[in-house]
Amino acid sequence: MEVWFTVQLTDAPGSLARVATALGERGVNITGIVGVAEDTDGALMLTTSDAVATREAFAALGLAFEEHDPTGSMEPETMTVGDLRPGAAGRGSLF
Repeated sequence: MEVWFTVQLTDAPGSLARVATALGERGVNITGIVGVAEDTDGALMLTTSDAVATREAFAALGLAFEEHDPTGSMEPETMTVGDLRPGAAGRGSLF
């Protein structure tokens, strides 16, 4: 089953590279990606080739994330940063 992961990125150079590197080191391919930025807030929503290894990579980074069922109501193309924040009303579950 495909899983969409959502993570908050810090407003600093290299924050996206840090996530991509952690995934790449585990042989995980990013198969889909949506990024949203508003002012200094940023969120990344992505699917990968290996959900288990993605969870492990995020845990190793100490990066909080949410998982979303792709059949749920979240449509990446219509989302805002507020929709992607952990704990947003009716949005996925925090792991």
